Amino acid sequence: MKQYKILVVDDDYASRLMLKKALEQYSYDVTLCSNGTDALNLLREQRFDLVLTDLIMQGISGIDLLEKVRELESDIATILLTGHASIETAVQAVRLGANDYLLKPINLEELQIRIKRAFERVELERRLYEAERQLTYNATIATTNHEINQPLTVIISAIDMIKMELQKLNVQNPRLANYLQLMHKSSMRIANILKKLREITHPKIQDVPLGMKMIDIQEDQQSVTRGENSRYILVIEDEENLRQIIQTVLDEESYKVILAETAHEGVDLYEADKHLIELVILDFNLPDADGLRVLKRLQAIDPEVKVLLTSGFDVDKSIQEALNCGAMEFIRKPFNRQQILDTVRKIYTFNPRSS
Repeated sequence: MKQYKILVVDDDYASRLMLKKALEQYSYDVTLCSNGTDALNLLREQRFDLVLTDLIMQGISGIDLLEKVRELESDIATILLTGHASIETAVQAVRLGANDYLLKPINLEELQIRIKRAFERVELERRLYEAERQLTYNATIATTNHEINQPLTVIISAIDMIKMELQKLNVQNPRLANYLQLMHKSSMRIANILKKLREITHPKIQDVPLGMKMIDIQEDQQSVTRGENSRYILVIEDEENLRQIIQTVLDEESYKVILAETAHEGVDLYEADKHLIELVILDFNLPDADGLRVLKRLQAIDPEVKVLLTSGFDVDKSIQEALNCGAMEFIRKPFNRQQILDTVRKIYTFNPRSS
């Protein structure tokens, strides 16, 4: 059990000794100080859990000391002892962050109750602060993942496209091939670092919920069968570079691609051309609407709509809910050319009767 450290500040010698003897009975580690100046020096050198100070002292008063304590350490509990009680004094003490104040002559049992209550409040505030700090940290990691995964997907897919173009042109340049391989390895390293960061903030991130079909980053596989010329795919993605790279990848496989930057634009385009569009590739985190909402709006237009979800954020309940509501697949950013093509092909060959 933690032994709390208490700094007692009182210019009356007898009062200091009485408080030390009484508090040590409850196993507190008590340090005595006769004035505010010495108390501040001790607070700069040592870590205390509570400052118990008299109000009226020569030099630095109890109120002044409280104010300076708050400047040094915001999470130190403070209790003011006073024989000159007034509403103004109490209000000022509370305004300066005092956890409590107690009238002289001091009732030692009451003092122990007040001290225990002050420690409970400080511990609660510490836990709340830590929880808030952890939430902020997790949110920062999630946002960082998303913001890096967007351009990383473009880089990985662009590397694949360059390799394919070189093959078409029958260009064999070892140095160029080596540079592309270095770029690919570096991109994969960044992706793995992001994955480890996700695992730190969400240790169970790899426990894929039932029904979710996630695709991790892999090395390139053989090309898939080219799409039919009549197959239209709507891509709803707010990142311009990512829209372009997905369009290029799909164009190379003879798919017809329709692009939308926002959820509103995407829904309007689908409503206008639902008779043509066989698949919607939907970024789950759009500025004007979340993916689940967009999915339901698309399903309201056509209950049989096929939707492939993408996201650079962590897998969460919303994505799982979207899959439960009828989204076909989910692929995490960053993904490469082969992954998006394999997933599109898988969705096109999906047969509800045999699933």
